[in-house]
Amino acid sequence: MVKRRESRQTEIEHEKQVDLWASGADGAPTRNLEPSAPRTHKRINVPFNEYEFQMLEEAASRAGRSKLNYLRWAMLEQAKRDAEG
Repeated sequence: MVKRRESRQTEIEHEKQVDLWASGADGAPTRNLEPSAPRTHKRINVPFNEYEFQMLEEAASRAGRSKLNYLRWAMLEQAKRDAEG
């Protein structure tokens, strides 16, 4: 005899879940993002010319940071400034 599968959800519960899922498609983050989370989300390959790379090395050295850390720090600082004004 064939066992017939039945949904454990009512039709209303299913519609609520579909609406909740669809509302997340607007691009609004639905989870809390942690600043200290592992850096496994995306990568960017940024080509520099010699002048830009030299400026980066000097600035990172003055700040006592690695080049990558300096770039991340500078990006976050600029994003804060842009959000303020």
